[in-house]
Amino acid sequence: MKKIVLVNVITIVILVAIGLVGFHYYSEATDYVKTENAKVDGEQIKIASPVSGNLDSFDAEEGKEYGKGDKLGEVSGKGEDGQSQTMDIKAPSKSTIVKTSATEDSLVQAGSPIAYAYNFDDLYVTANIDDTDVEDVEKGQAVDVYIDGQEASVKGKVSQVGLATASSFSMMPSSNSNGNYTKVTQVVPVKITFDSKPSTNVVPGMNVEVRIHKN
Repeated sequence: MKKIVLVNVITIVILVAIGLVGFHYYSEATDYVKTENAKVDGEQIKIASPVSGNLDSFDAEEGKEYGKGDKLGEVSGKGEDGQSQTMDIKAPSKSTIVKTSATEDSLVQAGSPIAYAYNFDDLYVTANIDDTDVEDVEKGQAVDVYIDGQEASVKGKVSQVGLATASSFSMMPSSNSNGNYTKVTQVVPVKITFDSKPSTNVVPGMNVEVRIHKN
């Protein structure tokens, strides 16, 4: 008798567990749009010389934040009037230098980047959502953001849904010249902004998993 009761109890526990697991996966599928095809992103700021000439100095340091208009270096070149002059290289906006390839006393070309920067106060997430799911994504929806290496999730919201698939901007678009066609799921980039500033250890390019609330 006791054995039968024990078997019944175990059976009930297993059925409840299966039910809870099934409900969890059903809820995840119906209440959220999820993807791991996402990353921390930001507007990359390219710092370049205003004129072609000799780079006399470049004092910008990687990892250091600069304000808009801060002097980063000097270049000697010819101005619009053809006269030789020394011009300042300035930070175009508030930003933190993340990479520099500048070499002092070398020739630089006007407009060619010698350093790259990001505004770490304005980072966001770019999530690539399958075209079969993007109809359930709208501006303003709440998002749970899980950044690799971070213990806790960060709250965010959908701020923009792309108007073209990511492949539309590929340097090498797909070709169908041989007449054969295989349907491939496309992804639409979705911009997600943070509700609060994430950890200082979060940098552009980090992998992210997002869970977008449908309701």
